[in-house]
Amino acid sequence: MIRLPAVAHSHALRRIALASLLCALAQTWGCALQGQGPQADASPVALDARPNGLAVRPDDGAIYLTDDATSSVLRSTDGRAFSRYAGVPAAAGQAASLSQIAFDAEGNLLVERFGFGTAGGLFSIAGADHVVALAGLDPTRRRLGLASAGAHRALSTWFKGGGEGGATGGLSLVTYDAATGEARERDLVTGLGKPVGVVVLGDKVFVADQARNVIVSASLPGLLAAAQPVSGMDTYARIAHPDLMAADPATGALYTRCNAASVCRITADGIVSEIASGFHDARGVALNPSRHLLYVVDRAAPGGTSFLRSVTLP
Repeated sequence: MIRLPAVAHSHALRRIALASLLCALAQTWGCALQGQGPQADASPVALDARPNGLAVRPDDGAIYLTDDATSSVLRSTDGRAFSRYAGVPAAAGQAASLSQIAFDAEGNLLVERFGFGTAGGLFSIAGADHVVALAGLDPTRRRLGLASAGAHRALSTWFKGGGEGGATGGLSLVTYDAATGEARERDLVTGLGKPVGVVVLGDKVFVADQARNVIVSASLPGLLAAAQPVSGMDTYARIAHPDLMAADPATGALYTRCNAASVCRITADGIVSEIASGFHDARGVALNPSRHLLYVVDRAAPGGTSFLRSVTLP
C-alpha cells in the first residue's frame, strides 16, 4: 500500500470533497453547467424558402436571408416569421442563385448573384424593393463571399471553371456608387481554389477556400497597397469543407461550416473546434453578439424543408 504524506492526504480529501460538491451541483443545476459551452437550439425555425446567405443587422438584430426559391431577400424582426423584403433580378434562363448578403458601411444591404459562369453580379439594397444592380463587373465570375471594406467598398470572392481543369478563384475589391450603380473591380488576390466565405477582422481579411480545405488570411492594408494582385494568402487554419463565414470582433473567432454536417469555431490563435452538428447542409452563418447567438442556415435538398438554426455561445 502507498501511504500519502499528511499534507498530500489532506489535499486529496479536499479534492474529493470538491468533486462531490460539483457533482451535486451538476445534478441540481446541470443545465447551467452545460451552458458553459455552445448549445444548439431545441426548436429550429422551418423556412418556406430555399435559403443560402444570412446577415444580422447590428442595431436591432433583424435577420435577413437570401431565398433561391423566389430570388429575393427575406427579413425577420423576431427570428421566427420571415417575409419578403426585396426582389433581386434573376438571370434569364437560369435558376435563382443568390449567395452571401452583407451590410455595407452605410447600413444598406449588398447581395451577390452566383450566376453559374454567365450572370454573376452584385446588387445594393437601400430599402424594401429599392434594388440597384452594380454595373461594370465581370459576369463570368461565380460570386460567393461578400464583406464590407469601408464606405462604398466591398470585398467579393469568386471563381471560374470547376470542370476538368479545376476551379481558379480570387478576392477582389469592388468600389461602387449605390445611387447610380456605377462600379469598378480590382483584383487583390489570385491563385485561390474555390474561395467562399470572406470576413474582415481589424486589419486582416480571412477567406475560406473550400477547394483546399483551409482558411487563409492576409493584411488588408497590404493587399490594398499592392501594385499588383497577390498570388495566394497565408494558411491560417485547416478545416474540412468550409463555407460562408461569420466573425466575432470581440473575441477574434471565426465561424463556418465544417466536416460533413457540422459548424466549427476557429479561435484567434487558429484552433478549430466543432460546436454544433447534425446539419443537412450548413450554409450562411451570422452572429448576434448582444444575444450571444450564432444563426446558421440549414439548407435542405430540393423538395425538403430548410431551417434557421441557432447556437447559444458562452
